[in-house]
Amino acid sequence: MEKFEPRFQGDRWPDRHGPGSGARALHVYAVPDLTAHPELAQLVAECHKAMADFPVTLMTTTLHSTVEMVADTTSDEITVSERADLAAALHRHLAGTAPIEVTVGSPVANKAGAYLDLHPDQELVALRERVRAAISEVRGPNALRHRGGRPHITLGYAWNTASSDALQTALRRISPSHAPLTISSVQLLDVLWQPKPRPDDRTAWEISWNPVATIPLASAR
Repeated sequence: MEKFEPRFQGDRWPDRHGPGSGARALHVYAVPDLTAHPELAQLVAECHKAMADFPVTLMTTTLHSTVEMVADTTSDEITVSERADLAAALHRHLAGTAPIEVTVGSPVANKAGAYLDLHPDQELVALRERVRAAISEVRGPNALRHRGGRPHITLGYAWNTASSDALQTALRRISPSHAPLTISSVQLLDVLWQPKPRPDDRTAWEISWNPVATIPLASAR
């Protein structure tokens, strides 16, 4: 496990307003509602407990599954009307998309920290492609510069080097290691990645966001 460094346009995340300021970019996330999914809430809590002794920034209020990033420019360059156009395109392209039922888990440790696997993949991949089509329609193909890999929910990001094997061993002890989740909306968010100081003179990249629009899926309209 190595220190996580967010990437933008294939390079290090920029500091738009000086060292330590970070930068914002628009993202489409699926944000799980833990109140409506108590089994998932319990699984996340057990995972975070297992991760407590590792150098990982835990996703608590920022638990999410990335669908896509708008990567042609940072969000400070995207106007209010352009954001409205993007939200409208997402509504159009996701019209008729039903809520998606998935199984969350098992938890997996990797180089960047740890995540929860999501499966089956097919409907999630189809959702991503519709979101990508909406972004491309409004911002052009240059806005699509990242491939998200297999769908997952991030549990936390590493801020220092540690053993992924040791973390995986701790996560492997959790039972039950799976939980159901219904994805009934996606959110367009203005996401800030910012390096934050730690007491040991290190820094950790931390995420926060401001909501732009919520796009409900079919039966949630």
